[in-house]
Amino acid sequence: MTDKKKNDNTLRVFEGFAGYGGGSFALRKIKESVPKFDYEVVAYSEIDKYASQLFDANHKDKNGNIIKNYPDITKLNPNEPDFPDFDLFTGGFPCQPFSTAGMQKGVDDPYGRGTLFEHIIRICAVKKPKYILLENVKGLLSKKFDSTRKKMNDMLRELGYVVDKNDQNEEPLRMAILNSKDYGVPQNRERIWMFARLGGLPKDFSMIPPKQNNDLKLADFLDPQGCVPNNLYLSQVQIEHLKEKHGITSFIVDTPLCFDVYNKKIKYDGYSITITMPEHNSLRIIESNPEKEIVRKMSVTEQFRLMGLEGLKGVGRNTDIDFAGQSYTQLSKRAGNGWDVNLLTILFKHIFNQLKEIDPIFCNF
Repeated sequence: MTDKKKNDNTLRVFEGFAGYGGGSFALRKIKESVPKFDYEVVAYSEIDKYASQLFDANHKDKNGNIIKNYPDITKLNPNEPDFPDFDLFTGGFPCQPFSTAGMQKGVDDPYGRGTLFEHIIRICAVKKPKYILLENVKGLLSKKFDSTRKKMNDMLRELGYVVDKNDQNEEPLRMAILNSKDYGVPQNRERIWMFARLGGLPKDFSMIPPKQNNDLKLADFLDPQGCVPNNLYLSQVQIEHLKEKHGITSFIVDTPLCFDVYNKKIKYDGYSITITMPEHNSLRIIESNPEKEIVRKMSVTEQFRLMGLEGLKGVGRNTDIDFAGQSYTQLSKRAGNGWDVNLLTILFKHIFNQLKEIDPIFCNF
């Protein structure tokens, strides 16, 4: 249970399924723009060793020490004496059971990933955090998973994340599909975001922030000339093979564009398709050159820039992520599985602004 003696306005956070710490990065960005906002990540859970290494390199506790990781959330005992209280649970629980790229088994996923929401509930039943913020692929909203969503809402209703536990029409989890390209980052990345509050949310509460159009396109998010590693460029033989295989006449373009390998088309709208893990191999960058076809893989720094973070050093940019010396493959996996920090920063502010009247201790800024 949350410590009743707590009398400061520090929002204590537990990041489940943390990845590189998208929630922590977003809260840090809010702190930078709103100094009186205060938060502390008290613990996290991440079972992938490379993801946890990246988290540790970028996030520290208030004393500058590594934040404790409880790697396997299925084995986490929330009653342990040293497991801290927290006010906000964040988690992008594994999406494979709900993804069109997965088996769509939902709670019946043979690897047990579909039941991980129950471990979120198990932990929150003990700690009773004020807020729960979750993320998943939009497939979770399909009719096939109506019973899954009902089960999720029923569990949260029973824990008190509603105004009235007897009102079966009140849904504890407010949900919305948000797309990164609607909030200033030119990536077509649709995800479902879910939020619950202990005691329930106002009836007019919205999960959809006003859209932010800055007219920036993929070309504005690519590395400067000379900063892309040479080994990411396709040879002319590879380019010809790509054209033949996918029925492309020419890769000569006026402005840098994205080639969607999976759908066999050049994205002339100037947006990137969804950043995915490298094994899906579905994205190529086409550089503009009037005389020569230039096609390459997307660099690590470009991938993270499209996730709201800057990692390119030495070119007058303010870097905000340390890549911890990890490989292209590992960092690409982290980006593909991560949260859009830019979008989440906007969403957090949108949520907190709606709650500042009823929760001024955390949200009045």
